[in-house]
Amino acid sequence: MKQNQAKWISFVLYALVFLSLYLSWRILIVPSSIVSVQRVDPSSQGTSVPSTNVKSLEDLFAPYQLAVHSNMNTYVTQEPTVMSDVNKFMMEWKMQELQFERLYPESAYRELLLETGRVEVKFPAAIHFALLTQYFDFMPEELMDRQINRILISTDLSQPIYLVNDADRNVYIASRPEQSMQPLISLYTENQEAFRVADAYAFQEGISFLPRDPVELSSYSYLIEKQPNSFFINQLFEDTTELRDGSNEFVTAYSDNISELRINKDTGLLYYYRNNLDPTNIPTYQQVKDSFHSLKFIDTWTQNSYFVGYNSDISEITYRRFLKGLPVFNVQERGIVRMEMGNSYPIRIQYPTEVIQTPLEDREAVIELPRTQEVINMLTENGFAFSEIEMLQLGYEWRSSEESTRITEMTPRWFVKIDGTWKTVESWLTVMEESQYGL
Repeated sequence: MKQNQAKWISFVLYALVFLSLYLSWRILIVPSSIVSVQRVDPSSQGTSVPSTNVKSLEDLFAPYQLAVHSNMNTYVTQEPTVMSDVNKFMMEWKMQELQFERLYPESAYRELLLETGRVEVKFPAAIHFALLTQYFDFMPEELMDRQINRILISTDLSQPIYLVNDADRNVYIASRPEQSMQPLISLYTENQEAFRVADAYAFQEGISFLPRDPVELSSYSYLIEKQPNSFFINQLFEDTTELRDGSNEFVTAYSDNISELRINKDTGLLYYYRNNLDPTNIPTYQQVKDSFHSLKFIDTWTQNSYFVGYNSDISEITYRRFLKGLPVFNVQERGIVRMEMGNSYPIRIQYPTEVIQTPLEDREAVIELPRTQEVINMLTENGFAFSEIEMLQLGYEWRSSEESTRITEMTPRWFVKIDGTWKTVESWLTVMEESQYGL
């Protein structure tokens, strides 16, 4: 009897062990559709990327270019330390008595922008006065939703300050404070090595001052880094206890009853969608301001980023990453952030999770790029009309290294905007060649 009982107990124990092993295998191989994501301090995840690189409102809605228009030449710079000092000066200087002047006809607008004896402070895109209140001693309520691209400050103290919107040619004027503008001029006289002689070109989107001579810029290689997925989950979901896991071999995906997060495993692009439960009409400038407050909680880009536009057709707000004062471009949009706002919260985000922070210093090289006029000649001689060019600018192309997907090569190039799309000059020439041969 005791022998039979011992055999029975042994059988039960073996069965329990087998059942435990089977359940463990099921948990590992077939995850539940409901997951609980523990909130984790990203600093404990073994990544060197900062939790966030919190920038101020004044950093993202700031000028990116300074132009000095002398009687002989125009000199331009986008050097980050100079532009940081320009921004600080404008915030301390405080323009006064802001008012709308008038709508300028095309000829008067061009004449105004080409006048000499002044300093020009230019933004990457049209910015609402509501986001530039730090530049003024007082902001009239009726001007909060108006926009400007550039500020023109004459060295003639009898002249007003002109604030210009390139898109609609609306011009505003302000009076200057008692403090001298000499510190602004000194940013040129004390940093002349950072400036280039430039000529004016009138493109579809406005007049741009671009280098007259060939340009030497450095190319760089960086290690690609990113935060763990848990960082973005913690920031974008209010409750992470019952998230549904929809991940597969191509994307990491989580969702709850009102929102969804997807991260492409190949490109690192993050897509976030949320139901707009309480749609309301919010002024555009407030949407843009709210987008900044949402972006700052997830952004880990360590260099400059700037607001670069608002698309009213789809309510899309865009920010672009910059490197060494120049915009970053990539065919997979690793250099741009796209957002749509609901009632003070984001309802759509496209965000590149990959960032660069650690340079491979032994790989830096100097590259000479052609002068502006030569670039334009290349386009027009190969079938493009000058009138097709919406804008032209220098920038960095983000490309994955051939030796490793964890290394990116940042190469300086000329970029052209045609039909609303930015491409390198070489890419546009390829497009034209393929269209001519019917490819």
